[in-house]
Amino acid sequence: MARSTYSLKDTLQYRLAGASALLGVSSNTMRTYADNAGVDIKRAGQLKPGAPAVRVFNPDQIFQIAAWKRGQRLPERRPVVITVDVIKGGTGKTTTSVELAIHLQLMGLKVLLIDLDIQANSTQMFGYEPDLTIEEAGAYDLTSDAIVENTFASIMLPYIASKAGARGGMQCPPANEIIKMPFGLTGPHLIPSDPFLGDVESALATATGQRELYIRRILESNYGFDAKSYDVLIFDCPPSVSFTSSSAIAAADIVIAPIRLDMFSIKGLSRLMGEINTLEVEYKLKPELIILPTHYAPQFSRISRMQQTLTAYREMMAPCVISASEQFPKSLDQYLPLTLQSPTCPASKEYRVFSEFVYSRIIARGKK
Repeated sequence: MARSTYSLKDTLQYRLAGASALLGVSSNTMRTYADNAGVDIKRAGQLKPGAPAVRVFNPDQIFQIAAWKRGQRLPERRPVVITVDVIKGGTGKTTTSVELAIHLQLMGLKVLLIDLDIQANSTQMFGYEPDLTIEEAGAYDLTSDAIVENTFASIMLPYIASKAGARGGMQCPPANEIIKMPFGLTGPHLIPSDPFLGDVESALATATGQRELYIRRILESNYGFDAKSYDVLIFDCPPSVSFTSSSAIAAADIVIAPIRLDMFSIKGLSRLMGEINTLEVEYKLKPELIILPTHYAPQFSRISRMQQTLTAYREMMAPCVISASEQFPKSLDQYLPLTLQSPTCPASKEYRVFSEFVYSRIIARGKK
């Protein structure tokens, strides 16, 4: 059967321990959820004759149960916008964006991840290969759903043109042609990226007016898609100074800065903080900044030195770190987030802890 994404997510199966880890509950609670959520969970013996008669979950079913949990106890709230950015490559921005999207969805929030980086690594980790064309899909046993035909540029470029007074020009495609659902309706959704997303940067460079506020205005007006149908929007930004990133920061309630513990990342953090301060002066906007140390390895002396440097920012520091791990690059090779591949591994557990902290900040905002 042809696949709707490039990944082999249909091969992922979880027994009770793995399913429980994904939802952050006990095995007994997971049994109760499986019985009450109305999701058809197969037994291993039904999938493979002779196997033990234990429940076997797949990713789509896990997200269905998470959505059922949401219906049980979470109130509706306005969407919280999270921008993941720091002006330095290799800090873990994409991994943080993807893992956060997965975990927040598993916690019962409805999440849309928006890839703003032309390298499209978030897009790849959600199972899409931007280089593939519709003509090539059959050779890889893929359906047309696996092809990236629209990106955030499909929304931004018509919006920018409309603000410039252009008439009868570029039209925004329907939302269902822009938004991807790699794990079904109840999983995290994605607006993918491809190399042509760079056209947005050129358009913003020549735009007039308050171009830093363009993404904010798009979300407020539901232009191109219904932003208010989501609890959380996550922007994964490119690792460089750009008008696109500035606009995503201006739209944010929370900015997450993954910081690899080296001096270049610290400089990138300083640039980011300067940009946030400029937004406060010019537009009275001040998103909450959360600094997340990544690639943590306490055996290296430079890590201790960098930790000392970061004490100046301690009020903005996340109460956890993400350790260095060889598992993260492997997850990109499989076109699947690490948490879905290995829900009980140490790296997945660390991102679970961080996501719980971000979840608490989201809930706190909803109560204001």
